Amino acid sequence: MSQPGPRRFTFFRLPGSRGTVLIATVTALLSLFWWQAVSASRLKSQTSDELPHLAAGFVYDHFGDFRFQPENGNLPQRVQGLAGVAVDARFPTDPALWSHSAVWQLGWDYLYGVDNPTDRIVQSARGLNALFGVALGLLIFLLTRVQFGDFGGLLALAFFTFAPNFLTHSALATSDVCASLFLTLAPCVFWWHLRQRTLASGALAGLVTGLTLVAKFNGLLVVPVYALLGVADIWLHPRPDGSSSLRRFGANVALGLGQAAAATAVIWAFYNFRFSARTPELPAIVGFSWDWNELAPALGWKRPILEALLHLHLLPEAWLYGLNFVLAAETARPAFFMGEHSQYGWWQFFPTLVLTKTPVAMLGALALSLLAGVFAWRRALRADRRRWLTTACPIVLTAFVVWIVALRSNLNIGDRHILPVYPALFIALGILASRRWLAVARLALLAGQAAASWSVRPHYMASFNTLAGGPAHGYRLFVDSSLDWGQDLPTLRTWLAANRRPGEKFYFGYFGSAWAPHYGVRPDHFLPAINYVVRPPHVPYELEPGLYCVSATLLAEVYSATRGPWTAGMEKRWQSFRTSPPPPDKYEDFDLLRFARLCKYLQVREPDADAGHSILIYRLTADEIRAALGGPVTGAYRMRRIEVQATQPSPLKNP
Repeated sequence: MSQPGPRRFTFFRLPGSRGTVLIATVTALLSLFWWQAVSASRLKSQTSDELPHLAAGFVYDHFGDFRFQPENGNLPQRVQGLAGVAVDARFPTDPALWSHSAVWQLGWDYLYGVDNPTDRIVQSARGLNALFGVALGLLIFLLTRVQFGDFGGLLALAFFTFAPNFLTHSALATSDVCASLFLTLAPCVFWWHLRQRTLASGALAGLVTGLTLVAKFNGLLVVPVYALLGVADIWLHPRPDGSSSLRRFGANVALGLGQAAAATAVIWAFYNFRFSARTPELPAIVGFSWDWNELAPALGWKRPILEALLHLHLLPEAWLYGLNFVLAAETARPAFFMGEHSQYGWWQFFPTLVLTKTPVAMLGALALSLLAGVFAWRRALRADRRRWLTTACPIVLTAFVVWIVALRSNLNIGDRHILPVYPALFIALGILASRRWLAVARLALLAGQAAASWSVRPHYMASFNTLAGGPAHGYRLFVDSSLDWGQDLPTLRTWLAANRRPGEKFYFGYFGSAWAPHYGVRPDHFLPAINYVVRPPHVPYELEPGLYCVSATLLAEVYSATRGPWTAGMEKRWQSFRTSPPPPDKYEDFDLLRFARLCKYLQVREPDADAGHSILIYRLTADEIRAALGGPVTGAYRMRRIEVQATQPSPLKNP
């Protein structure tokens, strides 16, 4: 006798009220998710990548010009740009900066230099972006409900509601959650289209595919996903009329080409059906942020394809330039992982991120789901197994493709790049709802998920579980957008107000693009960093006893020319500066080298405190400063053993 599929748990027993209460519960969970994300983000400063997103989005919406930030998704930036449009914001008009597509400088001026309501723009854009997170939560509920019933859908949604990584990135004006939404939705709609094979289903699937490709360039992963789905369709859905698999395959290829045509039309629509990135009334484009020819050598076999698309005007100029940038930038990118530097990444990076940034309760729930799934699979008959595979196919294949690409990627900077894997994990949790013997366990695990989320609030980006030693030790494992994206200026301001001693010197090394004084952080001296959009003047100063507050990414020297072990050449240069004061044109080099020595000293010293776990705080004495600058260098993160000099350009935007 055939085993029944996952049974729908009777969560609400009152006849006629179940649907209403179900809708109310889903609405409450989604509202709670949005509130948690947005209210926590109000306590955070503008993060690094939000600056160009907000500026570019406003320019897209207000001017119809697409020269800025084409590499990070037209759709989410347009949505985020509405925040500036709503307040009738002003935008700087310096023609030289416009001509060179200087989005970082123009974005800084937009937020801090022309008297716009900065906080209102940032928070409104975050609130809008959080709606993508709400939509993703709803999609997870609906997909889980198909497989595991109402209660299964609610369980998956509840775990999502308290997921720190999605609470972090949903309420940031960036493109990662929008991309995760459409990269989850598009394969499901295409899978449905393979069953329906109608003009209407094709049009809807083409629209969603196009939206995926303007959400972020990882949307191109739908190409291998769709190919796998086409093969799976032949295997899982044999034709009752006996038509050959080859004919079915040919039909699926034709449907895929139809998707490409429909998606291309959507892309053109988002660029106003205009090839040129420039609106005619605005300054001519002398160059994008990075020159095409500078990026092209890193593309390999992809270069002639992109150049043909560009020269034939088959796709908008800005979209192709953005793709060019993304493909080239992935060839090499400085990164940090567990005390080691590399430009080419580690296969262990993302697995370790999942194990350390996912709450332990959810890891336990996933383990139980795996056991329950294996048990159910072994008891099921062939028809049930085929039905389960048919339902799960687009979700599983999407997660598989994203995961394999991530493991091979040189771009190892944050868990935001694997967010599209997580919907499959949340959906898998739904099986726990169909097993009564797991009732106590699922309740305890869900409570653990909520407790872990609330314990780290509002510092969701710094969420690390007990396997990592908790949030306070996260900086030893990961930095950049895994932990430190410039978000903790308000937390630092609060700490300084409570703990800075009268007359105590305050030095600040900040990884971010926000203007620290806007958030009430006014150091005596900014420590040198390459990521300052507006660089503080290099006025000579001494390092004196006092507070040294350093962003975790700067402490790890990820983007510094002096990262890794302190070499004899560095020591020789440093000693030459110590014996004779540097001339004015060499002071910046001296300042950077001095800061490098300080960082290597602090890398092996425990911080005295932290701000949001992303800014490390040290109260240094005169003896410690003398040891840092004059003693032997005992600390320094290592370079990866297989690290070699890059033979291809590593085109990095301002981090």
